[in-house]
Amino acid sequence: MTRTPLTESDLSYHTEGLPDRDAYLTVASACLGEALPGDLRAWRSFDLVNPERKRWFSEANAYRMPDVVDAVIAEHPFVAHRLTHPESEPVLRVSDCVSDRVFRSSRVYRELFVPVGARYQLTIATGGDHTVVSSWFVKRSIQDFAEADLRQARHLQPLLALLDAFYSSSPVRRTDSARIEEARRRTRLTVRELDVLTLLADGLSAQQIARLRRISVRTVQKHLENIYQKLECHDRLLAVDKARQLGLLGS
Repeated sequence: MTRTPLTESDLSYHTEGLPDRDAYLTVASACLGEALPGDLRAWRSFDLVNPERKRWFSEANAYRMPDVVDAVIAEHPFVAHRLTHPESEPVLRVSDCVSDRVFRSSRVYRELFVPVGARYQLTIATGGDHTVVSSWFVKRSIQDFAEADLRQARHLQPLLALLDAFYSSSPVRRTDSARIEEARRRTRLTVRELDVLTLLADGLSAQQIARLRRISVRTVQKHLENIYQKLECHDRLLAVDKARQLGLLGS
């Protein structure tokens, strides 16, 4: 049976306007489940320096192994590869990093894969550097991921990375929505212009806003022109500062 590929627009549509990171992870996991079927999906940020680690799993089974995960995750072939080469290909299978024979004799396989009945894994990096690896991963028990799966994952990776950063910096959005709505009407901004302004304040570029909101860069630029005119500013920094003064941005 042929699957319909998940597009960036589909993913952006389903993850727009969510209240917090937990909601985003839940929705994104469901979307990935449609695009890349597997037995277990998870998002994880692993930090070698900071002992506080974020984790989210799609199945309760995986929650029972936090101590094991922390003990062996740095030995995971993908994690080890990304920590050494953070600028390398962000979408990889375990089989791209190490032979099946070597992997199945490893502690990672015994302690992280066998308990959940998994044998194969596809990982999509969404951020990181020489000490941190943030990524989505999908595990399977029967068959490794095909080239079509890799193409689908590579297609979605830029937006997943953007969404990861977006929901990291915005844990709860519109907590004081009544005040913001009053300020929006007072300044005559449209709902879309306020949305673009909020994303601008979060540090997103015009290109990133366009991708996230499924509109053209030219449309974003037009919104910015209108925002600058209504706020009587001429650049990004002044507009964000003025917006904060006017109560257009959440605390």
